[in-house]
Amino acid sequence: MKRTSSIAFCILFLCSLLLLVNVGSAKAFEAGYSYGEYDCVTVPTMDGKWTTTTEWADAPTLIISPTAKFMGKIDIVTGVFQHNLVEIFNDNTNDAGDYWQICMDGAGNGGTAPDTNDWRIEIVGHTTLTVYQGNGAGWTQVATPGGIAWANSIDTSPLSGTPHWILEFRLDKSAGPITNQPPHGLRVAVYDASNAAAGVQAWPPTPQDNPSRWGSISGYVGGAYPEGLTIGLMVLLSSVAMVVGIRYFRKKPKI
Repeated sequence: MKRTSSIAFCILFLCSLLLLVNVGSAKAFEAGYSYGEYDCVTVPTMDGKWTTTTEWADAPTLIISPTAKFMGKIDIVTGVFQHNLVEIFNDNTNDAGDYWQICMDGAGNGGTAPDTNDWRIEIVGHTTLTVYQGNGAGWTQVATPGGIAWANSIDTSPLSGTPHWILEFRLDKSAGPITNQPPHGLRVAVYDASNAAAGVQAWPPTPQDNPSRWGSISGYVGGAYPEGLTIGLMVLLSSVAMVVGIRYFRKKPKI
């Protein structure tokens, strides 16, 4: 009986880890593009680069494209700050048409057009911050709200030893345009004007004007991000646990 209880507990625990990845996700978001907020172990220095080789090791890594990635984590110690890192590994040219873009649905209510809870933040030419707010049908440029900080630079990182553009972006959740807790819609995009043929690279690869097709910050998980415990590993572990559980739950034949 003790063995049966232990196996059952392991299966439930491993399955709960899988559910944690999508906790809080709503149908308003693009399926398969979601992550939970984990606490900072290291609070980033806003300098547009990896200040140390471990500065962003405590954040989930999400793939924008084969040549771009971003990370996100939350700081609730020095305030309430959402931190993001975005890297474009094959871009080291300073073009006026380059841009970083972060779209957020503050209410997490989706919708096929941006409403007043939706924000589009763009950094153009690596120099100019522009903010847009939804108006129910499209976007209206507005004065930059408080609570937004950013820095970008060309540097190397633990993800690539070739100099490339790196962005660090911080949103003050107590003073910025979005102050409530997740779930939030999220779309992160980059554009390299010197490689226009590649087009806009985005996570998820969906329209900027349709919040229901954005990914999401599914909820606040809390605690340190479990490095190495990837989705693939969790699936493998849960599968193994299920097989072992079935084996031990099966009644032994009578001799």
